[in-house]
Amino acid sequence: MKRDPRQVAMTISLSSSFVILAGKLTAYALTHSAALFSDAAESVVHLAATGFATYSLWYASRPADAKHPYGHGRIAYLSAGFEGALVFAAALTVIYSGITALIRGPELQRLETGLVLAGAVAVVNLGVGLMLILIGRRHHAFILVANGKHVLTDVWTTAAAIVGLTLVVTTGLQWIDSVAAIVLGTVILGSGASLIRRALAGLMDEVDEALSQRFAEVLGQAVREGLIHDFHHLRCRQANDQIWLDVHLLVPGELQTVEAHARATKVEQRLESAFSGQRVWVTSHVEPADHVGAHPQGHPGMNDPLQPARQTAAAESR
Repeated sequence: MKRDPRQVAMTISLSSSFVILAGKLTAYALTHSAALFSDAAESVVHLAATGFATYSLWYASRPADAKHPYGHGRIAYLSAGFEGALVFAAALTVIYSGITALIRGPELQRLETGLVLAGAVAVVNLGVGLMLILIGRRHHAFILVANGKHVLTDVWTTAAAIVGLTLVVTTGLQWIDSVAAIVLGTVILGSGASLIRRALAGLMDEVDEALSQRFAEVLGQAVREGLIHDFHHLRCRQANDQIWLDVHLLVPGELQTVEAHARATKVEQRLESAFSGQRVWVTSHVEPADHVGAHPQGHPGMNDPLQPARQTAAAESR
């Protein structure tokens, strides 16, 4: 049986997390560096987040059922939000440790060995992060992309710690290590906030302009070909590789029900094939074009959030 590349990638990510954490903790134990401690703390968070992401990827792949008719894909956003919250908490710990080390004064040792270990860890992490993002984008798996971006953030924090320790070695100014830890904590804060922001956008069904524009283009082509007269009330939401679309299709009022249904089916099939590698579920509502409520302005309480895309496509069809 062919294994799902998404599951394989996440398994590699989880396994490598243990190795990475062990390497960073060893580097910190050897050097007593605040910068390396901050890097290790971030990896503890990453390990916990990757464990939850692995479970979420499995859960999201389960088919829809009676209790979850829209499937289980939205757990991807919960996973990303959880990861972002952990990253945020780790950043605050890192900043605190940097300030504490700066006050009491660092006691650094065996920096050269620590630098070698940190460098090896960064190379491994870079490969894993790029792999996760590549496979995640190829298979439209938001969980993998979020985890991959977190790994790359980890790479940058390790690189910054290496730079800080290199400056300590070359200049002899040990306080640079504490300052580097504080700077790293600030960078990690931004990464955590970004993950939380993306997760909230998905959970709240924030409009994806590129997604809605693509659907509007397909519908506009149907208008130009005369399959439908117009369309409105376009709504779409996405979770991982699944997209749900609702739209009202306007057809000539004199059409027989069978013909109106046939036209709507053709339009739905085009919409469902608009995105390669993704599953699109379309629900359309057919209305006579001369009906008083057949235009958005006929429903003052139901303004179309994708009205600009709809207007653009409709204008091009005339």
